[in-house]
Amino acid sequence: MSPQDIVSIIGALSDAIASGLIALYYGFLAFPTGIGFALAALLAMVWGLATPISFQAETIVLAGSMGKNFRERISIVLLCGIVMTLLGIFGLLGAIVDYIGDVILAGMLAGVGVILVRTSVDIARDSLKAGIGSFIAALPVWFLTENLAYTVVASLVAGTIFHHAIKKQFNAPEEDAAEASDTSLTFRQNVKNQLIPHKPILNSWHIWKSVLALVALQIGTFISYGTITASMAQTDFSIDKLTIMSGLSQTVSSLFGGAPLSPIIAVTGVADHPVNAAIVFMSIMALILLLFLLSRIGKLIPVGATAGYLFIIGAIMVIPDNLVAAVQDGNMVGIITFVITAISDPFIGMLAGIATQLIL
Repeated sequence: MSPQDIVSIIGALSDAIASGLIALYYGFLAFPTGIGFALAALLAMVWGLATPISFQAETIVLAGSMGKNFRERISIVLLCGIVMTLLGIFGLLGAIVDYIGDVILAGMLAGVGVILVRTSVDIARDSLKAGIGSFIAALPVWFLTENLAYTVVASLVAGTIFHHAIKKQFNAPEEDAAEASDTSLTFRQNVKNQLIPHKPILNSWHIWKSVLALVALQIGTFISYGTITASMAQTDFSIDKLTIMSGLSQTVSSLFGGAPLSPIIAVTGVADHPVNAAIVFMSIMALILLLFLLSRIGKLIPVGATAGYLFIIGAIMVIPDNLVAAVQDGNMVGIITFVITAISDPFIGMLAGIATQLIL
Protein backbone atom coordinates (compact mmCIF):
# COMPACT_ATOMS: atom_id res chain seq x y z
CA MET A 1 0.00 0.00 0.00
CA SER A 2 1.48 3.33 -1.11
CA PRO A 3 1.60 6.63 0.82
CA GLN A 4 -1.06 8.00 -1.55
CA ASP A 5 -3.32 5.08 -0.63
CA ILE A 6 -2.85 5.80 3.09
CA VAL A 7 -3.52 9.53 2.70
CA SER A 8 -6.66 8.88 0.65
CA ILE A 9 -7.96 6.39 3.23
CA ILE A 10 -7.35 8.89 6.04
CA GLY A 11 -9.19 11.57 4.06
CA ALA A 12 -12.13 9.26 3.43
CA LEU A 13 -12.22 8.28 7.12
CA SER A 14 -12.27 11.95 8.15
CA ASP A 15 -15.23 12.59 5.85
CA ALA A 16 -17.05 9.45 7.07
CA ILE A 17 -16.51 10.27 10.75
CA ALA A 18 -17.82 13.80 10.21
CA SER A 19 -20.95 12.59 8.42
CA GLY A 20 -21.28 9.80 10.97
CA LEU A 21 -21.69 12.42 13.67
CA ILE A 22 -24.65 13.77 11.73
CA ALA A 23 -26.10 10.25 11.69
CA LEU A 24 -25.72 10.09 15.48
CA TYR A 25 -27.37 13.51 15.69
CA TYR A 26 -30.49 12.00 14.08
CA GLY A 27 -30.41 8.95 16.38
CA PHE A 28 -29.16 6.22 14.02
CA LEU A 29 -27.31 3.38 15.79
CA ALA A 30 -23.63 2.53 15.42
CA PHE A 31 -23.33 -1.27 15.58
CA PRO A 32 -25.83 -2.18 12.84
CA THR A 33 -24.30 0.49 10.61
CA GLY A 34 -20.96 -1.25 11.12
CA ILE A 35 -22.50 -4.48 9.86
CA GLY A 36 -23.63 -2.61 6.75
CA PHE A 37 -20.09 -1.30 6.16
CA ALA A 38 -18.67 -4.83 6.58
CA LEU A 39 -21.12 -6.24 4.04
CA ALA A 40 -20.25 -3.47 1.58
CA ALA A 41 -16.50 -4.14 1.99
CA LEU A 42 -17.10 -7.82 1.24
CA LEU A 43 -19.16 -7.09 -1.89
CA ALA A 44 -16.61 -4.52 -3.10
CA MET A 45 -13.92 -7.18 -2.73
CA VAL A 46 -15.95 -9.76 -4.66
CA TRP A 47 -16.89 -7.36 -7.48
CA GLY A 48 -13.70 -5.28 -7.51
CA LEU A 49 -15.54 -1.97 -7.03
CA ALA A 50 -13.57 1.27 -6.59
CA THR A 51 -16.74 3.14 -5.58
CA PRO A 52 -17.22 2.79 -1.81
CA ILE A 53 -20.34 3.59 0.15
CA SER A 54 -20.39 5.56 3.36
CA PHE A 55 -22.36 8.07 5.39
CA GLN A 56 -23.69 10.42 2.72
CA ALA A 57 -24.60 13.76 4.24
CA GLU A 58 -27.42 14.50 1.79
CA THR A 59 -29.17 11.17 2.41
CA ILE A 60 -28.75 11.32 6.19
CA VAL A 61 -30.07 14.87 6.38
CA LEU A 62 -33.06 14.11 4.15
CA ALA A 63 -34.01 10.91 5.98
CA GLY A 64 -33.45 12.55 9.34
CA SER A 65 -35.50 15.62 8.53
CA MET A 66 -38.42 13.74 6.93
CA GLY A 67 -38.77 11.26 9.79
CA LYS A 68 -40.52 12.73 12.81
CA ASN A 69 -39.03 10.15 15.19
CA PHE A 70 -36.60 7.23 15.28
CA ARG A 71 -39.04 4.59 14.03
CA GLU A 72 -40.16 6.75 11.10
CA ARG A 73 -36.55 7.41 10.11
CA ILE A 74 -35.50 3.77 10.08
CA SER A 75 -38.73 2.81 8.27
CA ILE A 76 -37.91 5.30 5.53
CA VAL A 77 -34.30 4.12 5.23
CA LEU A 78 -35.17 0.39 5.33
CA LEU A 79 -37.88 0.58 2.68
CA CYS A 80 -35.66 2.76 0.51
CA GLY A 81 -32.86 0.19 0.81
CA ILE A 82 -35.19 -2.58 -0.35
CA VAL A 83 -36.39 -0.53 -3.31
CA MET A 84 -32.84 0.40 -4.36
CA THR A 85 -31.74 -3.25 -4.10
CA LEU A 86 -34.57 -4.33 -6.38
CA LEU A 87 -33.74 -1.56 -8.84
CA GLY A 88 -30.17 -2.80 -8.97
CA ILE A 89 -31.09 -6.48 -9.31
CA PHE A 90 -33.44 -5.81 -12.23
CA GLY A 91 -31.15 -3.23 -13.84
CA LEU A 92 -33.82 -0.54 -13.73
CA LEU A 93 -31.76 2.39 -12.46
CA GLY A 94 -30.49 3.43 -15.87
CA ALA A 95 -33.99 3.21 -17.36
CA ILE A 96 -35.46 5.37 -14.59
CA VAL A 97 -32.77 8.01 -15.03
CA ASP A 98 -33.32 8.07 -18.79
CA TYR A 99 -37.03 8.63 -18.25
CA ILE A 100 -36.64 11.39 -15.65
CA GLY A 101 -34.02 13.24 -17.69
CA ASP A 102 -30.83 15.08 -16.80
CA VAL A 103 -32.54 18.42 -16.23
CA ILE A 104 -34.94 17.09 -13.57
CA LEU A 105 -32.11 15.21 -11.82
CA ALA A 106 -29.98 18.34 -11.78
CA GLY A 107 -32.87 20.37 -10.35
CA MET A 108 -33.40 17.79 -7.62
CA LEU A 109 -29.72 17.77 -6.64
CA ALA A 110 -29.57 21.57 -6.61
CA GLY A 111 -32.64 21.65 -4.38
CA VAL A 112 -31.05 19.14 -2.02
CA GLY A 113 -28.03 21.45 -1.91
CA VAL A 114 -30.30 24.14 -0.49
CA ILE A 115 -31.57 21.67 2.11
CA LEU A 116 -27.95 20.92 3.07
CA VAL A 117 -27.12 24.60 3.46
CA ARG A 118 -30.21 25.17 5.60
CA THR A 119 -29.34 22.17 7.76
CA SER A 120 -25.73 23.28 8.21
CA VAL A 121 -26.96 26.60 9.58
CA ASP A 122 -29.41 24.84 11.91
CA ILE A 123 -26.68 22.52 13.22
CA ALA A 124 -24.33 25.45 13.75
CA ARG A 125 -27.06 27.31 15.63
CA ASP A 126 -27.68 24.32 17.89
CA SER A 127 -23.96 24.05 18.72
CA LEU A 128 -22.94 27.67 18.37
CA LYS A 129 -19.29 27.61 19.40
CA ALA A 130 -18.42 24.56 17.33
CA GLY A 131 -20.44 25.87 14.39
CA ILE A 132 -18.63 29.21 14.36
CA GLY A 133 -15.22 27.54 14.54
CA SER A 134 -16.19 25.07 11.83
CA PHE A 135 -17.24 27.82 9.42
CA ILE A 136 -14.18 29.98 10.19
CA ALA A 137 -11.88 27.09 9.27
CA ALA A 138 -13.80 25.37 6.46
CA LEU A 139 -14.31 28.34 4.15
CA PRO A 140 -10.67 29.54 3.81
CA VAL A 141 -9.29 25.99 3.67
CA TRP A 142 -11.67 25.10 0.86
CA PHE A 143 -10.93 28.24 -1.18
CA LEU A 144 -7.18 27.80 -0.70
CA THR A 145 -7.03 24.08 -1.48
CA GLU A 146 -10.36 23.04 -3.06
CA ASN A 147 -9.71 19.74 -1.30
CA LEU A 148 -12.67 18.27 0.56
CA ALA A 149 -10.53 16.00 2.76
CA TYR A 150 -8.50 18.97 4.05
CA THR A 151 -11.70 20.96 4.52
CA VAL A 152 -13.34 18.19 6.55
CA VAL A 153 -10.30 17.86 8.83
CA ALA A 154 -10.04 21.64 9.30
CA SER A 155 -13.76 21.90 10.03
CA LEU A 156 -13.66 19.14 12.65
CA VAL A 157 -10.46 20.33 14.36
CA ALA A 158 -11.43 24.01 14.53
CA GLY A 159 -15.00 23.29 15.61
CA THR A 160 -13.79 20.97 18.37
CA ILE A 161 -11.19 23.46 19.61
CA PHE A 162 -13.73 26.29 19.72
CA HIS A 163 -16.22 24.04 21.50
CA HIS A 164 -13.86 23.03 24.29
CA ALA A 165 -11.82 26.22 24.59
CA ILE A 166 -14.63 28.73 25.10
CA LYS A 167 -16.65 28.85 28.30
CA LYS A 168 -19.55 26.41 28.32
CA GLN A 169 -22.28 28.93 29.05
CA PHE A 170 -22.02 30.18 25.47
CA ASN A 171 -22.84 26.76 24.05
CA ALA A 172 -26.32 25.33 23.55
CA PRO A 173 -26.93 21.96 25.23
CA GLU A 174 -26.59 18.92 23.00
CA GLU A 175 -28.16 15.54 23.45
CA ASP A 176 -27.92 12.20 21.75
CA ALA A 177 -30.25 9.83 23.49
CA ALA A 178 -29.53 6.92 21.18
CA GLU A 179 -25.84 6.81 22.06
CA ALA A 180 -25.73 8.50 25.48
CA SER A 181 -25.81 5.30 27.51
CA ASP A 182 -22.94 3.51 25.72
CA THR A 183 -20.37 4.14 28.46
CA SER A 184 -22.67 2.83 31.19
CA LEU A 185 -23.19 -0.58 29.53
CA THR A 186 -20.87 -3.47 28.74
CA PHE A 187 -19.93 -4.23 25.14
CA ARG A 188 -22.19 -7.29 25.14
CA GLN A 189 -25.13 -5.22 26.44
CA ASN A 190 -24.56 -2.56 23.81
CA VAL A 191 -24.50 -5.17 21.05
CA LYS A 192 -27.67 -6.81 22.40
CA ASN A 193 -29.46 -3.45 22.61
CA GLN A 194 -28.52 -2.53 19.04
CA LEU A 195 -29.33 -5.85 17.39
CA ILE A 196 -33.08 -5.64 17.86
CA PRO A 197 -34.96 -5.85 14.51
CA HIS A 198 -37.35 -2.96 13.93
CA LYS A 199 -40.60 -3.50 12.06
CA PRO A 200 -41.10 -0.72 9.49
CA ILE A 201 -44.23 1.38 9.32
CA LEU A 202 -46.12 0.32 6.18
CA ASN A 203 -49.54 1.95 6.50
CA SER A 204 -48.55 5.61 6.28
CA TRP A 205 -48.62 7.84 3.19
CA HIS A 206 -46.06 10.12 4.84
CA ILE A 207 -43.64 7.20 5.12
CA TRP A 208 -44.10 6.09 1.52
CA LYS A 209 -43.85 9.64 0.22
CA SER A 210 -40.62 10.03 2.17
CA VAL A 211 -39.35 6.68 0.84
CA LEU A 212 -39.99 7.83 -2.72
CA ALA A 213 -38.26 11.13 -1.96
CA LEU A 214 -35.20 9.29 -0.65
CA VAL A 215 -35.25 6.91 -3.64
CA ALA A 216 -35.44 9.90 -5.97
CA LEU A 217 -32.44 11.49 -4.25
CA GLN A 218 -30.43 8.26 -4.26
CA ILE A 219 -31.08 7.66 -7.95
CA GLY A 220 -29.40 10.99 -8.65
CA THR A 221 -26.54 10.63 -6.18
CA PHE A 222 -25.82 6.98 -7.05
CA ILE A 223 -25.21 7.89 -10.67
CA SER A 224 -23.49 11.25 -10.18
CA TYR A 225 -21.31 10.38 -7.18
CA GLY A 226 -20.52 6.90 -8.47
CA THR A 227 -19.49 8.30 -11.85
CA ILE A 228 -17.32 11.01 -10.27
CA THR A 229 -15.48 8.56 -8.00
CA ALA A 230 -15.00 6.08 -10.86
CA SER A 231 -13.60 8.83 -13.08
CA MET A 232 -11.20 9.86 -10.29
CA ALA A 233 -10.11 6.23 -10.08
CA GLN A 234 -9.89 6.06 -13.90
CA THR A 235 -11.95 2.90 -13.97
CA ASP A 236 -15.33 1.76 -15.24
CA PHE A 237 -18.06 0.85 -12.79
CA SER A 238 -21.37 -0.97 -12.82
CA ILE A 239 -24.21 1.23 -11.58
CA ASP A 240 -26.29 -1.89 -10.96
CA LYS A 241 -23.63 -3.60 -8.79
CA LEU A 242 -23.07 -0.35 -6.87
CA THR A 243 -26.83 -0.06 -6.33
CA ILE A 244 -27.11 -3.65 -5.08
CA MET A 245 -24.13 -3.19 -2.74
CA SER A 246 -25.52 0.02 -1.31
CA GLY A 247 -29.13 -1.18 -1.14
CA LEU A 248 -28.30 -4.43 0.65
CA SER A 249 -25.95 -2.70 3.10
CA GLN A 250 -28.53 -0.02 3.84
CA THR A 251 -31.28 -2.61 4.31
CA VAL A 252 -29.23 -4.68 6.77
CA SER A 253 -28.10 -1.56 8.64
CA SER A 254 -31.53 0.04 8.99
CA LEU A 255 -33.28 -3.23 9.90
CA PHE A 256 -31.62 -2.87 13.32
CA GLY A 257 -31.75 0.93 13.48
CA GLY A 258 -28.57 1.78 11.59
CA ALA A 259 -27.92 4.71 9.29
CA PRO A 260 -28.42 4.91 5.52
CA LEU A 261 -25.34 4.04 3.44
CA SER A 262 -24.83 5.50 0.00
CA PRO A 263 -22.13 6.20 -2.60
CA ILE A 264 -20.03 9.27 -1.94
CA ILE A 265 -17.49 11.38 -3.80
CA ALA A 266 -14.70 9.32 -2.24
CA VAL A 267 -11.15 10.52 -1.74
CA THR A 268 -10.10 6.87 -2.20
CA GLY A 269 -10.69 7.44 -5.91
CA VAL A 270 -7.34 9.25 -6.15
CA ALA A 271 -5.44 6.41 -4.47
CA ASP A 272 -2.82 4.46 -6.41
CA HIS A 273 -4.89 1.32 -5.79
CA PRO A 274 -8.48 2.66 -5.56
CA VAL A 275 -10.21 -0.71 -5.18
CA ASN A 276 -7.98 -1.76 -2.28
CA ALA A 277 -8.26 1.69 -0.71
CA ALA A 278 -12.05 1.56 -0.90
CA ILE A 279 -12.15 -1.90 0.72
CA VAL A 280 -9.73 -0.91 3.50
CA PHE A 281 -11.65 2.32 4.16
CA MET A 282 -14.99 0.53 4.55
CA SER A 283 -13.39 -2.19 6.69
CA ILE A 284 -11.89 0.35 9.09
CA MET A 285 -15.22 2.19 9.34
CA ALA A 286 -16.90 -1.14 10.12
CA LEU A 287 -14.46 -1.72 12.99
CA ILE A 288 -14.93 1.82 14.34
CA LEU A 289 -18.69 1.34 14.43
CA LEU A 290 -18.72 -2.26 15.65
CA LEU A 291 -16.47 -1.27 18.56
CA PHE A 292 -18.66 1.78 19.35
CA LEU A 293 -15.74 4.15 18.83
CA LEU A 294 -17.76 6.62 16.76
CA SER A 295 -20.01 7.43 19.69
CA ARG A 296 -16.92 8.10 21.82
CA ILE A 297 -15.52 10.37 19.13
CA GLY A 298 -18.90 12.07 19.04
CA LYS A 299 -18.59 12.91 22.72
CA LEU A 300 -15.30 14.67 21.99
CA ILE A 301 -16.22 16.21 18.65
CA PRO A 302 -19.50 18.19 18.75
CA VAL A 303 -21.87 17.76 15.85
CA GLY A 304 -21.60 21.51 15.22
CA ALA A 305 -18.05 20.88 13.99
CA THR A 306 -19.57 19.36 10.84
CA ALA A 307 -21.52 22.51 9.92
CA GLY A 308 -18.74 24.17 7.92
CA TYR A 309 -17.96 21.24 5.69
CA LEU A 310 -21.67 20.47 5.25
CA PHE A 311 -22.15 24.05 4.04
CA ILE A 312 -19.28 23.61 1.57
CA ILE A 313 -20.85 20.45 0.12
CA GLY A 314 -24.24 22.09 -0.31
CA ALA A 315 -23.38 25.64 -1.33
CA ILE A 316 -20.23 25.05 -3.36
CA MET A 317 -20.06 21.41 -4.47
CA VAL A 318 -23.73 20.53 -5.05
CA ILE A 319 -25.67 23.70 -5.93
CA PRO A 320 -23.62 25.58 -8.57
CA ASP A 321 -23.08 22.98 -11.31
CA ASN A 322 -26.45 21.33 -10.81
CA LEU A 323 -28.29 24.65 -10.71
CA VAL A 324 -26.64 25.78 -13.94
CA ALA A 325 -27.55 22.49 -15.60
CA ALA A 326 -31.14 22.76 -14.35
CA VAL A 327 -31.96 26.36 -15.25
CA GLN A 328 -29.81 27.02 -18.31
CA ASP A 329 -31.61 28.88 -21.11
CA GLY A 330 -34.49 29.56 -18.72
CA ASN A 331 -35.57 25.91 -18.66
CA MET A 332 -38.83 25.98 -16.70
CA VAL A 333 -38.71 22.24 -16.02
CA GLY A 334 -35.40 22.58 -14.18
CA ILE A 335 -36.39 25.80 -12.43
CA ILE A 336 -39.63 24.36 -11.06
CA THR A 337 -37.93 21.10 -10.04
CA PHE A 338 -35.25 23.05 -8.17
CA VAL A 339 -37.64 25.40 -6.38
CA ILE A 340 -40.14 22.72 -5.35
CA THR A 341 -37.37 20.40 -4.16
CA ALA A 342 -35.76 23.18 -2.11
CA ILE A 343 -39.00 24.02 -0.30
CA SER A 344 -40.31 20.44 0.05
CA ASP A 345 -38.38 17.29 -0.93
CA PRO A 346 -36.88 15.63 -4.04
CA PHE A 347 -39.86 13.39 -4.75
CA ILE A 348 -42.34 16.27 -4.89
CA GLY A 349 -39.76 18.19 -6.90
CA MET A 350 -39.42 15.29 -9.33
CA LEU A 351 -43.19 15.01 -9.78
CA ALA A 352 -43.43 18.77 -10.34
CA GLY A 353 -40.67 18.58 -12.92
CA ILE A 354 -42.28 15.65 -14.77
CA ALA A 355 -45.66 17.40 -14.75
CA THR A 356 -44.13 20.60 -16.11
CA GLN A 357 -42.30 18.63 -18.79
CA LEU A 358 -45.53 16.96 -19.89
CA ILE A 359 -47.43 20.26 -19.95
CA LEU A 360 -44.75 22.12 -21.91
